[in-house]
Amino acid sequence: MLKNIKSKNEKIPKTTSKKGNAVKNKQNKAKPAKVPKDKGKSLLPKNKRVLVLMGAALLIVIMGSVQAIILLTSQKKGEPEEKAGVAPTYYFSKEEDISSVTEIVGERDFEKLEASETNPDTETKEPVDQNDIPEESSAGTASRTSGLGASYKYIHVEDTSADIKSYMDYLEGKKNFINVTDKPEQSESGQPSADETLKTSSEFYQLAGPSKDSASYLSITLESEADSYTVTTSKENQPWSTYFKDQWNQQKKIIADFQKQPKATNTIEQAEDAVRSLSQEKLGLAEAADSYEFIASPGISKIDGKNYYTVRTYKRLPDSTLIYIATYLFDYETSNVAFQYDEVTGNATPLG
Repeated sequence: MLKNIKSKNEKIPKTTSKKGNAVKNKQNKAKPAKVPKDKGKSLLPKNKRVLVLMGAALLIVIMGSVQAIILLTSQKKGEPEEKAGVAPTYYFSKEEDISSVTEIVGERDFEKLEASETNPDTETKEPVDQNDIPEESSAGTASRTSGLGASYKYIHVEDTSADIKSYMDYLEGKKNFINVTDKPEQSESGQPSADETLKTSSEFYQLAGPSKDSASYLSITLESEADSYTVTTSKENQPWSTYFKDQWNQQKKIIADFQKQPKATNTIEQAEDAVRSLSQEKLGLAEAADSYEFIASPGISKIDGKNYYTVRTYKRLPDSTLIYIATYLFDYETSNVAFQYDEVTGNATPLG
């Protein structure tokens, strides 16, 4: 037992703890493996690359839109004021001093017509036959050509006739224009031609007047359609004095031809008396002829190539009201009453 007891002075060796395991544990902690970098590939993930490309495309679109807006704005600044929907205050040049329609009748909705939109009917008419014009004026007419024109359309107008009349009064009364509108042509039967039938609801006028340029004259046409009308202006290459003389000579010729026509030998009263003198059976009336009123219309009607007075027949009721019964034709040349005329269908029926 004494052997197992160590002396107090004997030092007991200290046991040191091994730290090798801890070091190994630290070394054994997994570190993220480094991915080798491939040359030529984007460093951004796929989703981020798509966003970048979309942003670049959007930037290009925005820049293109800005350039387009700038281009359109610069073009509009160079356009005439009329194309923007503002009616002109004068026609031709300012020196001609011809006020526009809106300066005479007031503000109107307006649109400027391009050359291709103008109505062919409003173009300047061709010069008349040289054989019908006096020698002193034929040279000027031969050299006349239609000048450059412009058309202005006024829309949403309540009373087109009133506007046109007011403007014509201005041109004729203050600017020395003359009305040179041709009268509508009629067929041999005396009825309006097909072209005129299509234009019954429209008006057309042509006026001409002096220009500040002594070698030219001004032409203005007015044409209406429903709730709108068009003003067409042109400057013609013929002196106003020559043109006016031509118009005057034409008017003198028309007057001379009219004076050559035979004078009327019958009157409206004669036409009424001629119908009244016929029998009840001849006229096809239900009662005696003296119980009816016979009233001839003013003027001569041209029907089937012949001239007639139209005599209307009325029945007078006890309250003095007149009821229309029939119409008869009094031949202007022969003074005969030979037909009963239907004013609705245009049919003429021989009397029995």
